[in-house]
Order: sequence, then structure tokens, then C-alpha cells
Amino acid sequence: MVGSPSTSPQAARPEIQALRAVAIGCVLAYHFWPAVLPAGFVGVDVFFVVSGFLITGLLLRDAERFERVRLREFYLRRIRRILPAALVVLALSALATLAFVPRVEWRAFLQQILSSTLYVENWHLARDSQIPKRADLESTPVQHFWSLSVEEQFYLVWPLLIVVALWLAIRLGRHRRDLIIAVLALTTLASFVHGVVLTQHDHNLAYFSTLARAWEFGVGGLLALMPQVTGERLRRTRAGAGWAGLAAIAIAAVTFTDSAVFPGTIALLPVLGTAAVIVGGMPRAALSLAPVAALRPVQWFGGISYSLYLWHWPIIMFTPYITGRPSEPPVMALLLLLSIAVAAASKRWIEDPFRAGVETTRRVPAGRARRLTVASGAAAVVILLLGSGVAGYTVEKPQAHQCRAHDE
Repeated sequence: MVGSPSTSPQAARPEIQALRAVAIGCVLAYHFWPAVLPAGFVGVDVFFVVSGFLITGLLLRDAERFERVRLREFYLRRIRRILPAALVVLALSALATLAFVPRVEWRAFLQQILSSTLYVENWHLARDSQIPKRADLESTPVQHFWSLSVEEQFYLVWPLLIVVALWLAIRLGRHRRDLIIAVLALTTLASFVHGVVLTQHDHNLAYFSTLARAWEFGVGGLLALMPQVTGERLRRTRAGAGWAGLAAIAIAAVTFTDSAVFPGTIALLPVLGTAAVIVGGMPRAALSLAPVAALRPVQWFGGISYSLYLWHWPIIMFTPYITGRPSEPPVMALLLLLSIAVAAASKRWIEDPFRAGVETTRRVPAGRARRLTVASGAAAVVILLLGSGVAGYTVEKPQAHQCRAHDE
């Protein structure tokens, strides 16, 4: 997912972690200093492709091992990996809203927190983009959950498509992989065409629409169905593909400044660039990306990307409310360091304990697992109650000036 935790043994590939580091780096630069990287939002597209690749690979291995896709186990794994850290961020965002934000803004903030908790934030923003008085999409501390919402919706549908493909293979007597490729390729193409057409009519709606962005996951999913490119003769070609893919992502992040044409056909540049890096892999060749991608700082940064994505925007948004003044560049630099530190702690104390029992044979102690589960459930209940409680809450706008972080 967007900076999501490792999903499978395949996720341990160094180039995948490096892509996560590149993606979160683009997003951070865009949010902290948008003038430096005006189109750093393409980091989200990188995350989408990586997620499609990893999730499809996981589902295929499950199908090969058990002759079916175990949907219950798949969704439970997703819940344990994604929800705990996200719910903590949402719960603290709700409490910070009540503590530091003027009441006039409670409704907008808490409604979006509620939408994010239900993973429909993208449709919340898509709806607001169609309402003239809300079309500027003024930022809230959880607005970045739109991409996580798109991803969760992808997780709901994509496995079902593979289940349908497996069923058709049995009924038609065809090879399973061929049917899976056909179903996923058709879905990916349909989403791409829809996204291009929708962008021409309403780029805001296309930006947030799951239907218009699903093809980016699909490209990653189709990559997981391809045989791995190997061979001595292809080492230089793979090395070149890696650098070309990285260059494509960089060009997109610097030059995509016209939001009215995104995510139409131009989104192919970061998407195919990400695909090229994955296909290139880590060849032992001159000028390969491998030595850089394998560096421990790069791998570590990619490892905390999910938590860093979750925490950095609320930290940016709440700081002006707490300090009573806009955040100047030196403050933004300190907030970046704070975001990294909080993300590292979040991964260590929230993500890892839940993930340990899923990804390894090591089990989380029963008492600790129960406490973590209860805490997550309590966070969700708090968010839902707060969001529901202010659904109809209105107050008159005060005349006092309100400090805001810069818009997303």
C-alpha cells in the first residue's frame, strides 16, 4: 500500500524497499517544500504500483499452495498490518482537533477523520470537489488518507477478480495463469481508459476515483504474473531499465505541474518507470542500481515509509494550531526530523508487534496481542463516536484569524 508494511518474502527485494524510499521521499518533499518538488505527489503512484505487484504475488502464491485464494486469511493479514498504526494516527488526530483546533473547523476535520476511519476519504474528497463552495479542498490533518482509502478498496476487489479467474479456468478447462492474466489485464485496461476519459472531463474526480486509479495497481499486478527476467546477457539491459525507470519517476516529480491533465495518460510515466525498476531488479552489472538500493539507510527509510506517510501530514497540519503561527522553513525542517522519529517509533512499537505473528513463526504473546487488539478497537470506536457526534454540528465562523499549514 501507500508506504505499506512488507507483504511477503517478495517484499524483501531491495529494489522494492528502495522504491518505497523514493516514493515517500517525493511525498515528503512535496508536502514540506512544494516549490522544491512541485509534483512529488507522483510518489503515491509509485506506491500504487508496488502494492499491486506485492499483493498479486501474495495471492498467486496462496493459490498455488492451497489451490484457492484464502480470502479470510488474506483480509485478516491486511487488517493486522494496516489498521493498528492508522487507527492510532486517526484517534490522536481526533483528540488533537478537539484540543487545538477552533470549533468552527471541528466539523470538517472530524468528518474527514470519520471518512478516513471507514476508508472512504477519497470519495469524501471527490464529492467535495463537485461542490462549488468546497471545491478548493481545504486541507485537513487526514486528507492524505485518500490514497490509503483507494488502496483498501483495491484490496477488497482485486482478490475477488483472481477468484473469478480461477473459477473460470476450472469451468472452461483453461490454464489458471492464462485466465488470471486475461481477467486482470482486461480490468487494468478498462480502468486506464476510464481514467483517461474522466481526467479530460473532471481531473479532480479522476484523481480521487478508485476506478480511475485502479490500473496503476493493475500494472504492478501484471508484473507479478510475468516470469522473472534473468540471464547473464540481460544484466546490462536490466541495469539500464532500473536507471531509466528511476529517471522517469524523477522527471514526473519535477515536471508534472499542470494538475488539470493528471492522472490521465501522463501518469504512465511514473507508473511505467516504477515497473521498469521492478523488472530491472538487482542485477550484478556495471552501473546497476543495486549498490545504491541495497544501502542500509535506503532500506531503513523504505521500511518506515508506511508509518512516515501516516504521521507526517498531521504533524505538519497541527503545528500552526499549536504554535499559533505559520511554520517557517526552519520549523518545517524540524518537523521533518520529528516525523521521521515518530515514524520509526510507530513502526517499532505499533506495526511490528502486530506483523510479527503474521510474517514470521515468532508469535506475539497472547496477553500483549489482546491488549493491542483492544487498543485498536477502542481507537476505532473513539473516532467513530467523535465523527458521528459532529456530523450535524455547526457553529458560526469567528472573526479571529486562523493559522493554517500550507495546502496539500
